[in-house]
Amino acid sequence: MHFLKKLLTFTQYREVKREALQNLFYSTGKTLIPLIILETILLFILLPSMGNIMFFWYGAILFLSLSRLFDGYKYKKNPKKYPFSFWHKQFIVKAWLTAFLLGILALLAIPQLSDHYQLFVFMILIGISGGAVNSLSSDHRIAIGYIVILLLPVAAEMLFLQTWNSVIIGLLLILYFITLTNVVFHDHDTGLLMEKKNEEIAKVESELHAKQEMLELFFEQAPIGIFTYNTDLAITDCNQAFLDLFGLQKDEIVGANLAQLPDNSPVEPAKKALTQGTQTYIGPYRSTKNFDYWVEAKCAPLYNKEYKVVGGITLIEDKTKEHNALQELQYYALHDSLTLLSNRRGFVEFMEEMVSKEEHQRYYSILFYMDLNQFKYINDSLGHSFGDKLLVAVAKRLKMLVEAHNNLTRMGGDEFIIVAPFIDRDIKKTKEKAEMCIEKIQKVFDDPFVIEDVSLHLKTSIGVVIIEPNFNNIEEIVRHADVSMYQAKKHGQDHISYYNKALDTERKKVFNLQHELVSALRNDKLELYYQPIVNMKDDSLRAAEALIRWQHPEQGLIMPEDFIPLAIESGIIIDVGWWVLDTVCRQIRIWKTEGKWKVNYVSININAKQLLKNNFAQTFLAKLAEYEVKSSDIKIEITETSLIDNFEMTQDVILELQKNGIKCAIDDFGTGYSSLSYLKKLSFSVLKIDREFMSGLVTDEENIALMRTMISIGKQLNYNVVIEGIEDAFQKEIIKKIDDTVSYQGYIVSPPLPEPEFRERFLN
Repeated sequence: MHFLKKLLTFTQYREVKREALQNLFYSTGKTLIPLIILETILLFILLPSMGNIMFFWYGAILFLSLSRLFDGYKYKKNPKKYPFSFWHKQFIVKAWLTAFLLGILALLAIPQLSDHYQLFVFMILIGISGGAVNSLSSDHRIAIGYIVILLLPVAAEMLFLQTWNSVIIGLLLILYFITLTNVVFHDHDTGLLMEKKNEEIAKVESELHAKQEMLELFFEQAPIGIFTYNTDLAITDCNQAFLDLFGLQKDEIVGANLAQLPDNSPVEPAKKALTQGTQTYIGPYRSTKNFDYWVEAKCAPLYNKEYKVVGGITLIEDKTKEHNALQELQYYALHDSLTLLSNRRGFVEFMEEMVSKEEHQRYYSILFYMDLNQFKYINDSLGHSFGDKLLVAVAKRLKMLVEAHNNLTRMGGDEFIIVAPFIDRDIKKTKEKAEMCIEKIQKVFDDPFVIEDVSLHLKTSIGVVIIEPNFNNIEEIVRHADVSMYQAKKHGQDHISYYNKALDTERKKVFNLQHELVSALRNDKLELYYQPIVNMKDDSLRAAEALIRWQHPEQGLIMPEDFIPLAIESGIIIDVGWWVLDTVCRQIRIWKTEGKWKVNYVSININAKQLLKNNFAQTFLAKLAEYEVKSSDIKIEITETSLIDNFEMTQDVILELQKNGIKCAIDDFGTGYSSLSYLKKLSFSVLKIDREFMSGLVTDEENIALMRTMISIGKQLNYNVVIEGIEDAFQKEIIKKIDDTVSYQGYIVSPPLPEPEFRERFLN
């Protein structure tokens, strides 16, 4: 059935490919001459038996054969003379007509011939049919039609003669027909398979060509510099970006040997890449034109078809601007922008390095924690600008006091730390050295400070910590210093206090306060204040920040900086955070119900450690759903320092929040030590620059430059920038000149207000 089904398909006309028709004319042209010879042989053999009818038959088939030869000649000379389908159909008709004339002759002649002549005719028919299958195989339908017309009528006639020999010959002809047909089908299927394979090969070759072309385009048009070199380290080629990067012409660099360049910093990575695989070089590079760059170069081996290394390729990128910006940012991350002393982060780095050294295992060190007395009064009375100048003057005197291997830090506000490492192995001698240093520090403050023609006599309280050998807890060292300095201030101006364990009794008060905080949380004694965030251009209300306060029954209103550290230390910061979220969501729902919702969002402060709790994101989103608050109504603020310290652990939580529409802000930016790479990875929506950088902004050009840099970095990384702590019109005007598209908050607009006052002033 399958054979018959395939056999019947040849009756439906379908065009073949142009290549197949060309093959038909070509192969048939070669077989027509032998065919004419066979036709002539048949004429002479059958003429005695068939008579004059053979002349008519011979004339017809000879004319047809010559016509087919002429068709092949015309097609070869001008295939476009007729439509493709005309050529094809004409070929089919004439081929099948040839088979018909041969078949008619066999039908008429065989009954009149002797057995020997019949066998001869059958041999000729078999030869012609075999030759036809071979010459017509480019179109299997023509071939099958040809042998059907030629063989089946003869086979049928032999069967009808009903003699033993004729039946056998008829059956053999049918068997031969089937065999030929199967051969045609097999050749056809094989041809289709080969055609498919050729198409696949052509497709692969096309894709390879396209890829090769793409690689060439990439090499030439890539936005980073690329050059190739051979195993002798001679440069073989480079792209335009490489030439533009270093200001070179191609003939200046191609052929040059890497080892002979003035700066051979990338030579070692390039050489190693040939034997050890991909290498990276990040660092300084001086070009042949004597320009200094900071580059990132990636070197990889190039292989031939036998996977043998034939050279290398280097991708080189100019990272100078990014490196300089990062260096500047890292410097200001470790240094106080006002005094250029180490800041808190720089101090921690110094301490980490100090306690890791071998000398720390045997030597005592000394830490002096200083707090300027009456500085707040001076600042409030004479202004922040005056106070900043005073801090700078104090820093200059202290710099002259400390030795190169010591550390001098401004911890913030009017607090300074001096660390003198590795004084002595003996505790008594160390304390004697501490007394000598204290005397020098006090002498620094003997002479008055003259600021803007105002003479000021300033004193400092000093807390002293003798750091024992092998004591590595930096936080505890700082805590000891803070406790001792606090004790010194309690005893009045110019007092010195050494840390001792008795001072830790003060911690009991803190412990009690922690317990009272837990009770306040349970009894709803905490409350939220709201501070507006407005646009710099027109002071239009943009958002609000929710800030927590504690209404203590004895101490009155306690600010978050006085109790949030206790909450973090005691572990109830998590509960405080959820209380804040519940309260804000409840308030947002009330404002919306009453038609008072006039802000884009309310931001809440979340400590990064809270994000580490199980299912934080799911719980957060569930609370929003509970109060029917949109994800865009609330923004999470996370301080820069806590965020970076817990970056790896909190990243997944932050990403999950962002996927659900919760946007985040980096709070107190500039007080920590985040790098550009962290800012890119975070992809937060808001960057809040800490109020610390407003200090001295009006008079200090360096502060203004730093502020401009931070705003620019934020903008370039697609952050919405919010400036915290703008307190007067002068500060606002400076920021406005830098960039009037930022937002800001501060006392110049409003201090944080209880909800009723905030509603009355900003939402009505």
